[in-house]
Amino acid sequence: MMIKNKIVLSCLLGFLGINALFAANEKGKDYYDGGMLATAKIYFNSQLSLLSGSDLAEAYYYLGEIYIDQEKIDSATYCMHKSVEAAADYPFGYVGQGDLMLRKNNKGEAESLFSKASKLDKKNSDVPVAIALAYAESKMFTEANEEIEKARKINKNNPRIYVAEGDIILMQDRTKVGDAAGKYENAIYFDEKCKEAYLKAARVFRMINIDVSLKMIDDVLKIDPDYIPAYLEMGETYYANGMYTKSAAGYKRYMEAPGVPEEYQEKYASALYVAKDYVAALEQANTTLAKNPKNTHMLRLEMFTYYDLKDYAKALTIGEKYFATAKPENIAWQDYRYYGLILKENKLDQQAIENFEKAIAKEPKQADLYKELATAYENKEDYQKAIPFYEKFVNTAPSVSLNDYLAYGRAYYMLGNNVTDTTNIDLKNSYYHKADSVFSYITEKAPQIYQGYWWRARANAALDPDTKTGLAKPYYEQTLEKIAASESSPTSVKLEACNYLGYYYYLQYDTAVRNKQKADIEPARASAIEYWQKVLELDPTSEGAKQALNVLKK
Repeated sequence: MMIKNKIVLSCLLGFLGINALFAANEKGKDYYDGGMLATAKIYFNSQLSLLSGSDLAEAYYYLGEIYIDQEKIDSATYCMHKSVEAAADYPFGYVGQGDLMLRKNNKGEAESLFSKASKLDKKNSDVPVAIALAYAESKMFTEANEEIEKARKINKNNPRIYVAEGDIILMQDRTKVGDAAGKYENAIYFDEKCKEAYLKAARVFRMINIDVSLKMIDDVLKIDPDYIPAYLEMGETYYANGMYTKSAAGYKRYMEAPGVPEEYQEKYASALYVAKDYVAALEQANTTLAKNPKNTHMLRLEMFTYYDLKDYAKALTIGEKYFATAKPENIAWQDYRYYGLILKENKLDQQAIENFEKAIAKEPKQADLYKELATAYENKEDYQKAIPFYEKFVNTAPSVSLNDYLAYGRAYYMLGNNVTDTTNIDLKNSYYHKADSVFSYITEKAPQIYQGYWWRARANAALDPDTKTGLAKPYYEQTLEKIAASESSPTSVKLEACNYLGYYYYLQYDTAVRNKQKADIEPARASAIEYWQKVLELDPTSEGAKQALNVLKK
């Protein structure tokens, strides 16, 4: 929604000695001046039956301005007519009618209405300020500046003049935020309680100097702690600067107002989500969806949130709703990614693969997608298809963890295991060699952990299935050494290593006995007994260890 800059009628209630006139509509004007058009509209409509005379004229005038901002010209025309009808001596109704004439390219009629408004209250500098803004909205900046000068001649100390000047500067060039900020600061100089000046100054500083912006917000809240537009600006400022927890706090107070547009409900829920306040994010999303079940932003957020909460079944249900509702051109690669992850968690691997592929088609440079596609194929035990994507990931990702390399190597190892054709031993071994190469990288990068050595042991054991050469022996030994030196105690890994080493030395002992290699018999027997005894310590029920020890101790 485009928020138009209109006349500031909320500063200095006593400036012209008409406090009673302004008091009736004060809260609504705060909402309007703060850009909360929907809330202001609700407020002024609720006041119509309670007001009369100039108060009623003012309420209709503001409703007309809201409709102009919303480009509902017929409704605006009606309200400006009602403003004049309610109080023929209220000048701003004529200003509003003149504004509408300018939008219809009827400058002559507009000037006649503006002249009538000016004559009704010649000493009120707010009238030429309002006219100036009407001209500026129609890009008639020369006429706008002339009206500003008329206002200055009536009362150069009127802060509304400077607020309007700041608005007009931005209407002409949105980049001149410094010049506009200077005008808003001038307004504050003339009235330290002009709330809109603080608010607009905070807004222009939002992306330039967050400290100044937040100080302006803090200052206006000291003036009026219940000034809801300031909380909206606080939410927007923190949101724009990526400070989502604080952003959510500002939006939360803003949500208390009626008629909050969906775009801000969405921002509030998003801020809560990014701040990892998942329960509150879901509450806001549900509130919004109760009014608009087809709000794809909230469906997306719910899908993400339920996934992060590990409620994968609910995430799947919401994901189905999202993809049934969203237009294909509005679906982001992140949506396909999350949905793919959700499908994977629900054991729907083929559908997960399809969504990861769609995500890659939209964002081929997102390296993590290749890993996720690889793991989806891995879940299907399709290692042949998983490996190229693991390879793509490790070659393109800016950061690859050792766990990622471990998964990559395991895929090669499992692919080797899947080669059951005995005539294809060379192919099978080539996969084990590639696996060993990946695992060796892990031992180089992290020599202190056991996992790289353990998987190297497994790969080499597969290359030496009969344990004739003991290819895996040094790696199983290193596995046990690294475990002993660490705080971890993976029993199954230690059992595997001790079983292998016990069997290896048993074969060495058996070979030495058969070949009558007396010097080798006792060392091999002692080592075999040592490892089989360790197996029994780890697993007292191991029949293999018991049988081996019976033979070795005879």
